[in-house]
Amino acid sequence: MVSFWQFLFIVIYLFNSVHGFDPLRRFLASIPQTPIQPNDDPGEPLFLTPYIEAGQIDQARNLSRVDLQPDYSYPSYSGYLTVNKTHQSNLFFWFFPSQNGNTNAPLLVWLQGGPGSSSLFGLFAEQGPIMVDKEKKLHPNDITWNSKYHLLYIDQPVGTGYSFTKSEQGYVRNEDEVARDLYSMLTQFFQLYNEYVLCPFYVTGESYGGKYVPAIVYKIHIENPQAKVKINLKGMAIGDGLIDPYNEWDYGPAMYQFGLIDERQLEYVNLQTLLARNAIRLQQYSLAYDIFGNLFDAFYSNSTGLNDVYNYLLTQLPDAFGYYVPWVTASENRHKIHVGNLTYNDGEKVRTGLSNDVMQSIAGKVAVIADNYKVLIYNGLLDVIIASSVTMDWVDKLQWKYA
Repeated sequence: MVSFWQFLFIVIYLFNSVHGFDPLRRFLASIPQTPIQPNDDPGEPLFLTPYIEAGQIDQARNLSRVDLQPDYSYPSYSGYLTVNKTHQSNLFFWFFPSQNGNTNAPLLVWLQGGPGSSSLFGLFAEQGPIMVDKEKKLHPNDITWNSKYHLLYIDQPVGTGYSFTKSEQGYVRNEDEVARDLYSMLTQFFQLYNEYVLCPFYVTGESYGGKYVPAIVYKIHIENPQAKVKINLKGMAIGDGLIDPYNEWDYGPAMYQFGLIDERQLEYVNLQTLLARNAIRLQQYSLAYDIFGNLFDAFYSNSTGLNDVYNYLLTQLPDAFGYYVPWVTASENRHKIHVGNLTYNDGEKVRTGLSNDVMQSIAGKVAVIADNYKVLIYNGLLDVIIASSVTMDWVDKLQWKYA
């Protein structure tokens, strides 16, 4: 039963709140893309599922090869895999075999957060083997996970980056649907590149990837016993992950200990914590997400003068984060990575579709995963939005066999 005051708070927030909060996605969406000119040749999008179904594996592999020479000499592969024919939903991937030539090296999937942020951000701006400079020139990245591991970057859910659906019903609404599409994509991937099926398999990601990663790992765990394509699942790694929002909603002490707010502001943030947790208890998940957005998009920036919630030493997100966007949308590079003239999406429809999912917990699935596989949870020292202290708030409450 909702009390009068609870109802009043809900009404106030519904009419006065910022709707959600996804600063990285919005920042990347603001970066100008390179327009396709009338005489450009962006090529055609490469849909690989028909080749798999026809048994034309070698042809599909050859077509998916990406040639980045002379800027980058190692092989990579990209294209689309269809995950829902009814809605014409397709996930874009870009795969980089390990630079050390070890076919049996661990295979790491990277899933960006948002929701709605392209995993190409992780590729170009974080741990991938290539990067783009201010002049839109491609360079090898000397510090990359790819030196030892196979890396598979997936734009997901559909509507993220180069992934797309042709039906409004194709956009996901919850993590079960996220996992369904990802699992379909991964089983096709291993049919296409079957020499990697026995590689130790890990799923990694950050931020809202804290929901995506456990969702697909749990799905693989459930499906593997009876699956025709068995994935050699070994574990997962999540950085600054949103996993259990109710227990992670303790931003007041974190901001105060960072020296970002005073005692009076601490009282305000603690009040937002009470409101958000109450909304979650009432299963008013979209409302809780709005409170979250209000706290960081309005209060945090107005109170601190800072707009980078990932590093409180910076006032703005670094420009270098977006250098890759003009490169991946230029016609000549569209041709190279087999996306043709398809839209590089801003992820807004993904955010809208998952707005009721953001503040729901996935800790139960994390517990099952922790009981059976390796799990790495890590945090950035200067991160505010998912600070190490709020991560420990949910980790300490996780109900698993070693708790």
